[in-house]
Amino acid sequence: MTSGELKVLVFDGYSHEWADFIFLNRNNKFQNQAHDYDIVYGPIANDRVGVQIGKYEAGDITLDQFFDNLKYFKGVTFQSFFGTEAALAKLTQV
Repeated sequence: MTSGELKVLVFDGYSHEWADFIFLNRNNKFQNQAHDYDIVYGPIANDRVGVQIGKYEAGDITLDQFFDNLKYFKGVTFQSFFGTEAALAKLTQV
């Protein structure tokens, strides 16, 4: 999705697409971003989620088990990522 001249990616909740994006970024071995989005909004991959990601990547759980485990977390906390100068330029102080 693009918002004006910005490239924006939105995840409304946990999904396979969200998981693929998280895994892509967590496994990125390069200094540059693993994607070309200016802004990304979606569920935060905090420490609790990180434990489940580690279990999945180690082969201890399947992707279905990964999502099943996430559904027991109380509430989903969302975050916004502003990853480019163009995105940061859109922020205003309130």
